[in-house]
Order: sequence, then structure tokens, then C-alpha cells
Amino acid sequence: MEDDLKRRLVYGLFSLVLSALATRLAVYLTNKILGEPADSSESIV
Repeated sequence: MEDDLKRRLVYGLFSLVLSALATRLAVYLTNKILGEPADSSESIV
């Protein structure tokens, strides 16, 4: 049971970190391809 808990905690942490990185990468690539948004309030980051 202890190994299962560790596995779920590590999985959850990786999921959280990788999701955040994927979002940042998507915004970065979009801005590189299309340019910065004209109004900074429209930016996700």
C-alpha cells in the first residue's frame, strides 16, 4: 500500500509539472509563430 501511495504522489507531481510546462510551451510557440498579442490583457501568461 505504501508503494501505491508513493506511485500516485509521483504520478500526480509529474502530471502537474508537465501540464504547466506544456501550457507555457504552447503560449511561447504561439507567440513565436503569430507574434505577441496587441493587447497584453489577452495573453494567458
